[in-house]
Amino acid sequence: MSPTAPLTGRHTVPLNHQGRERPYLLHDPTNGRPELVPLVLELHGRGINPSMFDRWTGFASLADEVGFVLALPSALGDIWNDGRYRGPEWARIEGVDDVGYLRALIDDACARLPIDRRRIYVVGMSNGATMAARFACEHAERIAAVAQIAGTAAVEVAAGCHPIVPVPILQIHGTGDWTAPYAGGRASGLRVRLFLRHRADPCVGVDDWARLWVDANGADRGPDVTTIPPDTTVRRWFGTSPASDIVFYRVAAGGHTWPGNRLWVPPLFGRTSRAFDATAVTWDFFAAHAREA
Repeated sequence: MSPTAPLTGRHTVPLNHQGRERPYLLHDPTNGRPELVPLVLELHGRGINPSMFDRWTGFASLADEVGFVLALPSALGDIWNDGRYRGPEWARIEGVDDVGYLRALIDDACARLPIDRRRIYVVGMSNGATMAARFACEHAERIAAVAQIAGTAAVEVAAGCHPIVPVPILQIHGTGDWTAPYAGGRASGLRVRLFLRHRADPCVGVDDWARLWVDANGADRGPDVTTIPPDTTVRRWFGTSPASDIVFYRVAAGGHTWPGNRLWVPPLFGRTSRAFDATAVTWDFFAAHAREA
């Protein structure tokens, strides 16, 4: 397939990175229309494949409805190298350049379809959220906004996070999340031993992550606080332009889940909030932001 061949519908797209075949799914609802369209990268969590994850979120259906292109990348061995996986038990991840892979994927998708480079977005959950954070920290200039559900960033990634331009960020996190603790640190408890064979290095806490982005984005107004009954508090910070926007959702007693999830999730992961739909909230946030030329 030519790298400039037009695509419509959903396709598995070949991509070679670091000498490895790293194909991705590309969902294009535009039917060959020539106008520029947004691109959303949807990053799955650890242990779930991209197609199943999209069944949770419903982003492909939303793409059909509103007309953006959706890319579904796939991590090697179902784990993104987000900066937390070190040591002999993670040897298979060492040297995997997932930041470079996502950068190459964006370039490949833009070569195939009429993507508006001012409207490229990344959303992820869990390990996909921490991978989205790493990409935003290292390549803020490539994306118009980032959204994270149930994940912040590796402590070391956060310590070195100095984005060269502001990046609007949406964060959705439950206080009852044992896999990605709201206060930061490592996953812990009996459920970790039952579900996770090896624990990754710690993540930064949600409130520390918010403070990092307030400083990085120059968001000197806020937080403005609102509530979504019965369980969600929303904090918003602003700056001199929409590029500074920061929105953090705090779900009381929410688990390691996607609020508004379309499929049944085992109780092992905790409670799923029905106060709002994380997919709709994410797209509304993305649609309100375009990267400055």
